[in-house]
Amino acid sequence: MVFTRIVILTRIDMGIVRVGVEINKRMTQKLADLTYEQCMEKDMSPGQSEVFLIIDEWWKKFGYSPSLREIAYQRNKTGLGNTKRIVDNLVELGVVKRLKGKGRTVRPVYINFRTIQ
Repeated sequence: MVFTRIVILTRIDMGIVRVGVEINKRMTQKLADLTYEQCMEKDMSPGQSEVFLIIDEWWKKFGYSPSLREIAYQRNKTGLGNTKRIVDNLVELGVVKRLKGKGRTVRPVYINFRTIQ
């Protein structure tokens, strides 16, 4: 977690009291999610672009995330290591979101779970 410590000085009966407050930066400021067009404008390698489009089309067709094995199969690859590395890079780039340790949670950032029909 990323915390910021804020020290608030208060005057009580001519004595100064220090009160420390910790604020989680990730909870206080939500970044606006990118649109499809903004995601496509990101500087992605051909492999990253291919994986992003597979994830996007899978969500549009089925309404849930593909597994790493399904992404690799769509790319005509047998190894999962490179596919996982590409998905990790897409998460760092900010075009997809994922929950660590959970399967089938990769989704484009512009898809909101509350608006899926």
